Amino acid sequence: MNAFVLYLILLKATVTTFSGLASLPLVRDELVLNRHVLTDEQLNTAVVVTRTTPGPIGLYVVSVGYFAAGVPGAVAGWLAMS
Repeated sequence: MNAFVLYLILLKATVTTFSGLASLPLVRDELVLNRHVLTDEQLNTAVVVTRTTPGPIGLYVVSVGYFAAGVPGAVAGWLAMS
């Protein structure tokens, strides 16, 4: 997946919601159901990793980006969070 498109999707998810996991349905709808870039298991893993480590709850978008596009995806997720 193109890192720029992934950035736009994750930016949309972080801008349209104001709480950490409130954007999860939007991310699942775009990346699991519509684009088939992630599986439900990978999305669940990203959320679990974020919930078990210290830091912001919405930081799961970095893990989602990594699962979707590797290191460029993680950078796109980090930029979307910034």
